[in-house]
Amino acid sequence: MQKTVILSPHFDDAVFSCWNLLHDKNVSVITVFAGIPPRGTRTLWDRVCGEADSKVMVLKRIEENKTVLKANEVKSYNFNFLDRQYRQDKLDVSKIVNSILKKTSEEDIVYYAPLAGSKLWRHPDHIALREVGKELLKKGESVYFYADIPYMQMPSRTYESYIKEMDKRASALLDRIVSTKIIQLTSKDQKAKVKAMKQYKTQYKMTNLTSFGSLSRRKNIEKEIIFKLNPI
Repeated sequence: MQKTVILSPHFDDAVFSCWNLLHDKNVSVITVFAGIPPRGTRTLWDRVCGEADSKVMVLKRIEENKTVLKANEVKSYNFNFLDRQYRQDKLDVSKIVNSILKKTSEEDIVYYAPLAGSKLWRHPDHIALREVGKELLKKGESVYFYADIPYMQMPSRTYESYIKEMDKRASALLDRIVSTKIIQLTSKDQKAKVKAMKQYKTQYKMTNLTSFGSLSRRKNIEKEIIFKLNPI
């Protein structure tokens, strides 16, 4: 039976961007940049979010994520790679790839990786996981990509021009011809997603504020996007 593995850069990204996938017992989430920094680490973002000690912040985020995913009966795994705001050393993408393949040894798996396709703002950790997805493709794995919410804005309506723009942008980033699929969430799923997003109490308010209210915009709640690579 085919299994789905969502590669989530941080603790909330799978819920923010891939809610449409989180209703199947064959789905699991790997949070890649879930490493715990040393006590006494202090970053601007964590202080803005209300916690002076970054170790304490990450422990809180781990519990938030566990609560949300467990409520949806989704299996979750945390890797110990440090978030960009905590690490000093250069990131080795091959180590992430090897960790993923070691953890997911089943034969029939589809991975979902972030596209990191925003024109205005792209987080280095999201870009790194896009590259991980591309490396998995080279190894013969099945990989789809997802639009990172709130950084990639959903269309108010499914315009053909928007689809063409996304096809073009994703194809350029992935060096492959890509088809864009816009997924419309049901009213029930929209309500459940909003409730789940707000359970990430340490992050939701400030992420929404710094993205100019994108998390609470109706179009970003109603829709999600998956990018599927066309056969070569």
